[in-house]
Amino acid sequence: MKKINRQLPTKMLFVGVVFLLAACSQENNRAETATATDAKSDSMMGEDNTQHNMNTGEMSGMMGHMHQNMEEMHAMKAKMTGDPDYDFANMMTMHHQGAIRMAEDEIANGTDAKMKEMAQKTVKTNKEDIQKLQDFTKTHKPTKGDTASTMRMMQPMRKMMDDMHQNMGDMSGANTDHSFAQMMIHHHEMGNEMARAFLKQGKTQEMKQMAQKTIDEQEKEIKEFRNWLDQNK
Repeated sequence: MKKINRQLPTKMLFVGVVFLLAACSQENNRAETATATDAKSDSMMGEDNTQHNMNTGEMSGMMGHMHQNMEEMHAMKAKMTGDPDYDFANMMTMHHQGAIRMAEDEIANGTDAKMKEMAQKTVKTNKEDIQKLQDFTKTHKPTKGDTASTMRMMQPMRKMMDDMHQNMGDMSGANTDHSFAQMMIHHHEMGNEMARAFLKQGKTQEMKQMAQKTIDEQEKEIKEFRNWLDQNK
């Protein structure tokens, strides 16, 4: 009996070591799986970036500006905080900067009075909005949250890019005025979808009002651009 008692602690120690090794093995397997998944995701993202860069290098004019804007917003993934209001403010700042570049191109190279007038309005209103958005990010301390949730606001960007690629043939022969109108429609549609996605998760009244203002103004401009395109085929 004493012999059994002396052996019991040794057996218990052995069983404990076995369980510990098994747990470590499971943890390692989970870590390896997570690492492989992250690597696959990063690889796919890298392929997307490469494709976007190649396409931008092949394009110029309004299409080039649009692709540059999409790439800049795509690169914001690493800067997401998970705070919907803070992330939206940064995304819309970048979005407006893309509109300004296209508008400045139209002002410099366009010939149609209506399109140049709309371009000048775009520069003015978007610069004003950018100032408000930047003022917000300077005073609003972001709270850490689920970045996957705020990343959903960027999903319309991928759809817009796909639509642009499908319609590249229709845009290839367009002059500056037509390209500006077509690209601004795509640009505004993307921005409105982002704003609608934000309204579902936004917290501050200030950013919600900014999002709704963006939707209202850009919907109106989309109609103006489409009417102009119909009248200037």
